[in-house]
Amino acid sequence: MNRDQIATANSLFFKRDQVQRRLDTLLSGSGVALAITGDYQTPEVLATIITPLADHFRSELTAIDDQLKLMGWSGE
Repeated sequence: MNRDQIATANSLFFKRDQVQRRLDTLLSGSGVALAITGDYQTPEVLATIITPLADHFRSELTAIDDQLKLMGWSGE
């Protein structure tokens, strides 16, 4: 790997860690709230967005993993 590839991989791993933390927080149910223009929503409203948001984070992780694998990452 050259320096540019190392920098890119480092950036991707940093982004991957951020997305993974968000997914973990979302799935744990702690620290998650939904506000629309400053008005917090009920737990029922929040529950309706958990699955689509988790799916979004999972697809982000998959895309990052795919990029890292193209650079030679083994997935471990």
